[in-house]
Amino acid sequence: MMFDPEDDEFERDEVTNPDHRAIRARVLVVEDDESLRQLIVTRMRREDFDVVEAGSGDEALDVLTLAARSVRALDELDLVLMDVRMPGTSGLEIARMLRAAEWPLPIVLITAFPDGELLGEAARLGLAVIAKPFALDRLSETAIAAMLAPRTSVESRA
Repeated sequence: MMFDPEDDEFERDEVTNPDHRAIRARVLVVEDDESLRQLIVTRMRREDFDVVEAGSGDEALDVLTLAARSVRALDELDLVLMDVRMPGTSGLEIARMLRAAEWPLPIVLITAFPDGELLGEAARLGLAVIAKPFALDRLSETAIAAMLAPRTSVESRA
């Protein structure tokens, strides 16, 4: 399935956050399918997010490592939108690493295979999950909800 930002359906999609000043967040989009990644990136930028892209889990780890080295590590990123199945390090493995490091960064996993095991692990780690295919407005709503949700430690969920 090819995603085309020039598609008429893409253009008709309403912006979820019409008051662009309400949220100016930095989001890391991690997706190995370039056309889907570009679709997500275009939508997030249209929603006035500052977007950083990674085409694999390993690239995402590089970005996250740089953010962690920053003096304001938790201020560098506000959200991660990440595919679960990618070559190299999977999105779920990265989420586990972030939680093990006690980094409460909101994470939305994107998957074509939302089975019970994944959903249970996501709930335990405090992750949102969105199933492919998805409407762009649903992706935006899920992203905003994840950022606005109270952040609790993983231990309190277990």
